Amino acid sequence: MRYSRQLLGRFFKFIAVGALVGIVFSILFIALPMAGVLFILSAFDIGWTLPWVPSMPLIMAVGAAAGSVFAAALFIKDRYIPYVEEVPDFEEDGDDSGPDHRLH
Repeated sequence: MRYSRQLLGRFFKFIAVGALVGIVFSILFIALPMAGVLFILSAFDIGWTLPWVPSMPLIMAVGAAAGSVFAAALFIKDRYIPYVEEVPDFEEDGDDSGPDHRLH
């Protein structure tokens, strides 16, 4: 199957935006709470060893990878299964029982 240059360009832009969004989410939901935990542990002088705390580049890389995979999956899903919502046709009813009908 051959894809057009425009479609591949949109696909890679979608992946890049997904990676950036993933980085932002990983900073907001992983790095900042982890920094709070580390601050509290050091402020109260709790002597826990913290080998389980990942480094910031690792957190950002995992966020970028997860965001780009999620964006690619959504792009492919939307390409083959487009979102179409059924809109009911209110003109067919013929039943005008609304407030305007009583005025006539």
